[in-house]
Amino acid sequence: MNKIMIVGPVGSGKTTFAKQLSAKIAVPYYELDNLIWNRHPSGDKPYSEEESSKKLQVILTNDRWIIEGTTTKDWIKAAIDSADIIFLLLPPYSIRVYRILSRYIKQIAKQEKAHYQPSLHLLKKMLIWNHHFEQKNIYELQKLTDSSHKKLTVLKSYNAFSSYRTND
Repeated sequence: MNKIMIVGPVGSGKTTFAKQLSAKIAVPYYELDNLIWNRHPSGDKPYSEEESSKKLQVILTNDRWIIEGTTTKDWIKAAIDSADIIFLLLPPYSIRVYRILSRYIKQIAKQEKAHYQPSLHLLKKMLIWNHHFEQKNIYELQKLTDSSHKKLTVLKSYNAFSSYRTND
């Protein structure tokens, strides 16, 4: 496994899994959020889909990568097609809500670093995105992975790394 996609809703553990897997197999990981958002202290500004796609293409030229994120936009299809394996993380809904709330509290208390400015508005959006994943995004993801469905591995455990490790 040299090219790995990790996808799932907010709070599913994508970044944690990517970091752990990256350390285990010595493959660099990339966060899709950093291809979508131009980070500024005054607030994040979205890149155009064309800019995001160009940034993704640079990553895809590498022989080995782990890409994690939530987007189901068409520009991500090249990564899905190039991936050796696609992990879809789907821990229970209640676990994801707990993680979103816990992360928010830790970020507000400055106990956890964030790439973005935590706010009640963003917290509400994350909860909505999480809720809508099974109603909308999962179907969009299925369309994108249609030709790659044999590469798809669904992990429903609250700890994707541990559940995957027991299977390898």
